[in-house]
Amino acid sequence: MRFLTVSKCLLFCDGVKNGFVFVQFPALKISGPGIAASLRIGRRQYWSKASRMSKFVTRLNVVSGKMEWGLLDDDYDYWQEIARSRYGDMLHDTERNVKYSIGLKKAIDAVHARGQKANVLDIGTGTGLLAMLAVRHGADSVTACEAFEPVAQAARLIIEDNGMVDKIKLIMKRSTAIRVPEDLEQRCNILVSEVFDTELIGEGALGVFIHAHENLLTEDVITVPYSATVYIQVVQSDFLLHHNHLADNTGLNVPVEWKDCPGPASVHDVQLSQLYPRQDFRRLSETHPVYDFVFCHRNNLRFHDEKTIQLMPLGMGRCDAIFLWWDLKMDPEGEVILTCAPSWAQQDATGIDMALCPWRDHWMQAVYHLTPQLKIHPGNPFYVHSVHDEYSFNFCVSHSSDTSKEHLKHLVCSCYSHLVMNRSRMAMLGNVARLKFWARTLQKMSSPHLNLLYIGSPSNLPILATKQSWKNIFIIENDHLASQVFKTWLKANDADSRITIIEKLTDLVSDIDLDGQKIDVIVSEPYFTNALLPWQHMLILLSYVEHLRPHLSPNFKMVPWEARIRGCLMDFDDLWKIRAPVGSVEGIDLRKFDQLVELAMAKADSSIEPQPLWEYPGKILSEIFTVHIFDLDRPLVKDFLSVSGSVEAVTDGAYNGIAFWVEYSFPMDGTDMVWTTGLDGIPLPGEYVRWNPYHRQGVYLARQSRKIRKGDRLLYECLIDYESGEMSGKFNFVDANPVSESSKTVNEVLTAIS
Repeated sequence: MRFLTVSKCLLFCDGVKNGFVFVQFPALKISGPGIAASLRIGRRQYWSKASRMSKFVTRLNVVSGKMEWGLLDDDYDYWQEIARSRYGDMLHDTERNVKYSIGLKKAIDAVHARGQKANVLDIGTGTGLLAMLAVRHGADSVTACEAFEPVAQAARLIIEDNGMVDKIKLIMKRSTAIRVPEDLEQRCNILVSEVFDTELIGEGALGVFIHAHENLLTEDVITVPYSATVYIQVVQSDFLLHHNHLADNTGLNVPVEWKDCPGPASVHDVQLSQLYPRQDFRRLSETHPVYDFVFCHRNNLRFHDEKTIQLMPLGMGRCDAIFLWWDLKMDPEGEVILTCAPSWAQQDATGIDMALCPWRDHWMQAVYHLTPQLKIHPGNPFYVHSVHDEYSFNFCVSHSSDTSKEHLKHLVCSCYSHLVMNRSRMAMLGNVARLKFWARTLQKMSSPHLNLLYIGSPSNLPILATKQSWKNIFIIENDHLASQVFKTWLKANDADSRITIIEKLTDLVSDIDLDGQKIDVIVSEPYFTNALLPWQHMLILLSYVEHLRPHLSPNFKMVPWEARIRGCLMDFDDLWKIRAPVGSVEGIDLRKFDQLVELAMAKADSSIEPQPLWEYPGKILSEIFTVHIFDLDRPLVKDFLSVSGSVEAVTDGAYNGIAFWVEYSFPMDGTDMVWTTGLDGIPLPGEYVRWNPYHRQGVYLARQSRKIRKGDRLLYECLIDYESGEMSGKFNFVDANPVSESSKTVNEVLTAIS
């Protein structure tokens, strides 16, 4: 447990989730009716009901541009965790469900063939689906455990709905807290569990299986899955390289310490099916197995292991990254295999049509960036060195088989740039087209008589400005670490003497900080690290500009000067599954789970969420429509924006969502140039869309997909809360039932869950 100190009050920090810092105040948990406690943080007073432990969280206030403290119900993080979970995505994964079911049936039949009773333990049961499938397949006893209480309660109701309450024992504990015989009457001879993530072991699968073997299972246990194999492939890819290292072909210098830094420790999970061989990357090796985990045998499972494998190059190239995926063998014979390989790898291996490959978002593929990038040549073998601990893998490549692997155990960012700039931002900054666009824009605006101010997260735009004629160049950056990154970058380009960095919040900037100068031009991309939705970047910029108005010249100019929130109707191939009701799976009624998710979304989530849409194929069904136009040199006059309008379908299709993004207008030679955070090009109706891969877009996902025809019209009402920057909406087709959920539905869910 970590600690925070705020105004001399000791806070117990539960952790960070979805941009929130959750803290508890044990001293404020006072018993007795009507008693409340308070805490003062700075100039704000917060009250906590004594009957329950509430949580203080930090949350971005887009109007002020600051992270502020707020009070949320104790169960807020639970509801948000449910709303943003991937349970629904997993349950829509038909291949997963079918192959787990087959694996369970084979295990139960095998135990019965030995003349034994089939005693099944389901660890991490979630909705209870696998436990109920075990009952269906003739298990003699089934015990299921689930530690996440809201989901465990839903599992209890689902088991009851399916008439199996007397056949499944549900334990609301972590498996590592279960004891025999206190909780579990006897050791089980079948274990079924789905505790895997993109890295296979990132959710603690090794610890779960090892503890179960030592404490909960018989020696002759059959596990479902029986085993897993991890595969790797070495690739060259400029696109992926620039997600971890700033491009050095932009004409600007990259600090040496940034080039040598391994980057962030977290895995880079990507839908590799959306990257194309020869276009986005080039394969330098064949796919190769690197680790086998036989879950059925305790002696095969280790928390720490390391390996070196020899590979022959497929051609000359530069080793930029390693792709990783895995498959599960659901049975001891290896007849039932569930793979997470990208579609192009499945096509290479089996000849399957890529369009028929199952889609998954709960299991993607992993990218491990390599530092340094080894050059390889045909005919000369090279070596991949790897280590894994309880939760993750690390890799490096070399020309020698005996390279030390010790440094792989401590791969963390040492240059701080990766702590300030995420991977998408790093790639954005290295985009040559973007740099050329900004170089032209700044050149047209520059004058030795004008003062320039840059507002935004660390960027190469101020460095570009130093190559032009400006009277003074200022940067406002209140985050000390980001300021240090700026300074390192400026120094590498001999630009540190040309720029003044003001380490203050915008509302605290004084005339002294600006040397008594007035700002003539404000430049911003805009991009801010603490923004998620595309319009939040714009709203933060507007709030900062408002703070700075006393320091602006009468005829100051904003670059960009206008922003438009744009949208279009979409037919997503698969993304809709993360929000769509499940209904039933393999004949099991899961409607109670659907109700739980719907309630959680109503309590804790906005109807429009950020997503990197380049990873999720979809077709456009309408013309692009404009939600609202913002003049960036004018202040916001309200606390919110409410707009309504309509959009017409221009082709037939299956409507299941709406995409939103922001376009910025720039003055250029008497005309306006547009830079978009959304569509990459203008698609024809019914065509697949390409999205800007460096930005997240906003997306509304309909709870029910529906067929629409050309000419059908959707009415929309959108509300943007300027304080949170969140946008919510109601979306109804003129001739049909509302697509958005009603309050009546939420009330029905409340009754059902309670």
